[in-house]
Amino acid sequence: MGSLLSRLLRDIAIQRMYILLELGVTAVERGRIEYAKRYGELIKRISMRCRVDIPRSIKRWICKNCNVIMVPGSNARVRSRRKGKTLRVVTTCLVCGWMHRYEFTRCRKSD
Repeated sequence: MGSLLSRLLRDIAIQRMYILLELGVTAVERGRIEYAKRYGELIKRISMRCRVDIPRSIKRWICKNCNVIMVPGSNARVRSRRKGKTLRVVTTCLVCGWMHRYEFTRCRKSD
């Protein structure tokens, strides 16, 4: 019974995180940066309170410095850098200037 309840709690928490992400994106598009910052803080608080990891698709778009939800073209700049087999994606928050670097390694196709 306990695992069913914890699974239900986890699903509700993740659904709320996605809802808050959508609200944050619309707030940034309307120019309400303070709302987007509040929604980012709420996402982090939900994850801590419910002991649920923030999904990667959400976590990559929350600034680690100022907690604002980043939208490419509005308050974030996304660049890609390639060096050998690694691809590095650099996302810059235009609110605080914080840079996030994510590295991907290319996989070779197997014949």
